[in-house]
Amino acid sequence: MRTLTISHDVRNRLAFWALAGLALFVAHDAVFLAQVGPGKALVADLRTAGHEYWGSASFLLLLIALIGGAATWLRVGNLRRQASSLGAAPASSQPVARRFVSTWWRLATLVAVAFAVQENVEHLIAHGHAPIAGALLGPEYPLALPVIGFVSAFAAALCALVARTQEALVVAIQAALQRPIRAPSLGVRPPARLSSRIGSVLARRGAGRAPPALDFV
Repeated sequence: MRTLTISHDVRNRLAFWALAGLALFVAHDAVFLAQVGPGKALVADLRTAGHEYWGSASFLLLLIALIGGAATWLRVGNLRRQASSLGAAPASSQPVARRFVSTWWRLATLVAVAFAVQENVEHLIAHGHAPIAGALLGPEYPLALPVIGFVSAFAAALCALVARTQEALVVAIQAALQRPIRAPSLGVRPPARLSSRIGSVLARRGAGRAPPALDFV
């Protein structure tokens, strides 16, 4: 039981970090898309000014997110099959709203800090200076925080739904495994009853007759 809980927690943490990487990728490009608009200007900004590495980094983040998503999907499927084999019904767990708020602020904070660090390093490499907090609040990034908040909210909602499903299945499986195993009751089969009673031999027809005489030659 303890192994199951620990493994479940580790998987959740890895899935959270994979989702955070995907949210950073989407939020980064969405910030520039909202501020510059689609077209050549957006492509130029994402390929120059310290963004030369972003193509490879984006591919890596997407790969990690795909692996994490596939692992989570397989995990939920395995838990469903295990619960079904034990006859366990998913238990009620923490409401989605409370889990969503908790996940949202953690995810938004993580993505915002990562975005600020990323933009400071890019500015330092490309221009020789760092905007510090201006990467989130300065005139160069007026839509950074709203876009990060929106992207993080969408990711947090998805994370909350999946996490609630997994937790409900794990709790149901644990409860099923803790139930005592009852041996099947072996009822004593009553003795077969004869449909008719066997009467006395003397009461049968012909019982008063003597046995036939035997002739000896």
